[in-house]
Amino acid sequence: MEKPKENSHLKNEEDFSKLIKEYDLKSISYDSPVKGTIIDIMDNDIIVDIGQKTEGILKKEELFDWDSSFNYKIGDTVTVICQKVNRKQGYITVSKKELDISEGWEKVINSYENNISVLGKIIRVVHDNKGFIVDLGVQMFLPMSQADIKKIKNPQHLLGKEFWFKITKLNSKDKTGVISRKVILEEEKKEKIKQLFNSLQVGDIIKGVVSSITDYGAFVNIGGIDGLIHRDNISYGRINHPREKLRNGDEVEVKILDIDKERQKISLGIKQKYPDPWIDIDKKYPPGKKVIAKVTKIVDFGAFIELEEGVEGLLHISDLTWEGKPSSVEEYVAVGDKLWVQIVDLNKEEKRIKMGLKQLEMRPEEKYLEKHSSGEIVKGMVKKILKSRVFISLDKNVEGMVRISDISYFRIDSPKEFLSEGEEVETMILSDELDSNYKVKLGLKHLSDGEWRDFFNLYKPGSIIPIKIKKIIEQGIHVEISKNIEGFVKIGEVSEQRISIKDMNQQFKIGETREALVVTSIPDKKRIHLSFKAVHKKKEREDIEKYLKSKDEPVTTIGDLLQNEIDKKK
Repeated sequence: MEKPKENSHLKNEEDFSKLIKEYDLKSISYDSPVKGTIIDIMDNDIIVDIGQKTEGILKKEELFDWDSSFNYKIGDTVTVICQKVNRKQGYITVSKKELDISEGWEKVINSYENNISVLGKIIRVVHDNKGFIVDLGVQMFLPMSQADIKKIKNPQHLLGKEFWFKITKLNSKDKTGVISRKVILEEEKKEKIKQLFNSLQVGDIIKGVVSSITDYGAFVNIGGIDGLIHRDNISYGRINHPREKLRNGDEVEVKILDIDKERQKISLGIKQKYPDPWIDIDKKYPPGKKVIAKVTKIVDFGAFIELEEGVEGLLHISDLTWEGKPSSVEEYVAVGDKLWVQIVDLNKEEKRIKMGLKQLEMRPEEKYLEKHSSGEIVKGMVKKILKSRVFISLDKNVEGMVRISDISYFRIDSPKEFLSEGEEVETMILSDELDSNYKVKLGLKHLSDGEWRDFFNLYKPGSIIPIKIKKIIEQGIHVEISKNIEGFVKIGEVSEQRISIKDMNQQFKIGETREALVVTSIPDKKRIHLSFKAVHKKKEREDIEKYLKSKDEPVTTIGDLLQNEIDKKK
């Protein structure tokens, strides 16, 4: 030890010798702590007034902090123990380190035996970052895995900080041991979680901080517990990934949806803080309403349109334009576009809204009817034939529709009896308004009205006309008068004798031509009733009348003929 400098307290060895005679140094306790006051600070030593006739000398390095800093000044109090008296040079050697070690070891033993926490300061990182050295009065080893609950990314940040520790292992011989901070944190966390779970209720709205984000949701720390906000509970609107709405470190307000105390899991929601926008959706967006909306996503079959957060509908590719089906959706809209659309259909229960862009313009069929009117005869091509109706292409993107009942005035089983796909036909416009499917209403049978008028004017009841057998049923026989005119022979008018359908099928063949007599005509209903048996009766009657007429004429004999010849010669 370096010899202390001379000062006003110790002038020389002779003065110290006199003091020794006057004071019995044997009364100094070498085991008891002594509080002293720093009265001088030298390069390597500290002069401490310990209440004796002479001062104590303390190595300055014993007061250095963990980072070699010196934070003491003259007048500060320091507790030390006396080590020995240097009679020759006249001072008492004291130590703070020895006292700290002694008291620290007692503290460590007590903590270990009673399983209680002890306060210590992290002073050094060991080689290869395997752990820390912690000053508890005595130095203990803190493994890196026991320093915190979470993985420590920067060990240097913990240096110089004080924490509570638990002693997990001791070596009395070397006065060393292993400690843990993690077990205390886990106990604290467990108790905190227990208290927190007891204080939370489903339906509570609380604040938290986003701690991590995954593909399926975001974890939010709410006072030490991580609760999960599932992706579906972040927003009423469409989100492809939670990062579209949340970031790590964001402070959020959430609603507790479910608490599982046994599994210590909490389900959270953000959108549940607000009313479901679909509740009054039918009042806000009724079909036919025009609104400005934002394109959020484009797919092959259309685009998804956001009316407001949580309310999204589909703009189908077929509703982009009246000019046929586009080759791609991007020809008309792009993600982020804000555009006018019209609500076409709404299903509140299934949360589906159908929107249209082309509906904002006049339909091609409406434009067509501005140029053509009801009763007008127009040409078109048969595009498609169904069981009960036929679609006629009238113009580019303009279709008309003929119901089976408007093809003929008499009953037909299929439109294919009269029409073929690809055939060009003439039809009549039946209305100045479109039908429920926005097609032009057309008719074929109405073109034959003139033919019917001509028939009723030309053939009165009693007329005999040629017909073709078309269909045989139990009630009688349907006959074709022309392509557009049909008549019916009731079973009682088929024959003089009683006849069955079997007999009719034997006596008549489909497509066979015969004569029939017009019995009654109903022009308003386009009905004609005919008779086969009346033809026979009329012809018999005509033959009889012809025969009787021949009886009233003079009879010419052979004699009369000879006389006529003689008269000629004369």
